[in-house]
Amino acid sequence: MNRRNRGQGLVEFALVLPVFLTLIMGIVEFGRLMFIYNSVSTSSREAARYGASVGVNAAGVEHFRDCTGIRDTAQRLAGIAPIEHTDITIEYDNPATGFHETSCPPSQFELGDRIIVSVTIDFEPIVPLIDLSTI
Repeated sequence: MNRRNRGQGLVEFALVLPVFLTLIMGIVEFGRLMFIYNSVSTSSREAARYGASVGVNAAGVEHFRDCTGIRDTAQRLAGIAPIEHTDITIEYDNPATGFHETSCPPSQFELGDRIIVSVTIDFEPIVPLIDLSTI
């Protein structure tokens, strides 16, 4: 009877193990996704803050015209998120005057114009349980 009970425990373990491992990996991937999302959000916010701040960099370029400094700030604060310079979009905007420019540095910039820094990356799961590219 004891040998039969051990066999039953082994079968139950074999049935529950895949579900348990899938649940654990899902929790790990979700935590990693939230960490990367938070890192990208923080890097975008801090890069916009750098661009909106008053001052000049070491070369004497004003912060709002310092495109490399804005992009470097976003990359530096990204943590483990794989942000490249091409993932960062810098825009200048003033809804009151209708001014909108996507080139950096801007050709014209006035007090009250705002700087918009967008960071976009693709999340790559460590263990792809579901193919999300087809959804």
